[in-house]
Amino acid sequence: MISPEFLYSNIPEKQSKYFLSIIRKIGKEKSVKKGEAVIRYSSNPSFFFYIINGAFKTSVKKDDKNYILGFTFEDDIDCCPTSLLKGVANNFSIEAIMDSTILICELRDFQRACSPQKYSSITNNIMANYISILENRVVEAISLTAEQRYKKMLLQPHLQVEKIPLFYIAAYLGISQERLSRIRKKLRT
Repeated sequence: MISPEFLYSNIPEKQSKYFLSIIRKIGKEKSVKKGEAVIRYSSNPSFFFYIINGAFKTSVKKDDKNYILGFTFEDDIDCCPTSLLKGVANNFSIEAIMDSTILICELRDFQRACSPQKYSSITNNIMANYISILENRVVEAISLTAEQRYKKMLLQPHLQVEKIPLFYIAAYLGISQERLSRIRKKLRT
């Protein structure tokens, strides 16, 4: 659930290039089929992943209902930061919504490839970006209507909304597919 804006606007360009060079060096390429989970609920993953191509959804299951927390796309990194950095079981799943290719990067390999100062700086930037994303989502969830949130999604080019199946968008917005269809129809007119 880390936005590509993390790489290109939230850290200095030199550090961004350094980060990308390390993950390209240590990452192990993996093809992921649509519907395949990269990270499963209650697992304790020791890695993060970089999306070469494709798209993923992050979801949590509560009372036999799935709630979509967000989406990630090409040039994003994704993981469960709390689980990864604290070594505890994660509370959500990350699943491909289309056939995708990723680089799996073990945290210990990333830590070994960086100087201690660079490792701290990059992980601090990742966590600050992650917190910012979560804060924005909470504010939007309590202050905007589903229609306003959908319009906002359309204005964010890194979200690549056209790649997300409509039933996932509806689930993310907390509305029915029929309601999303009415919103989309209204926006087209």
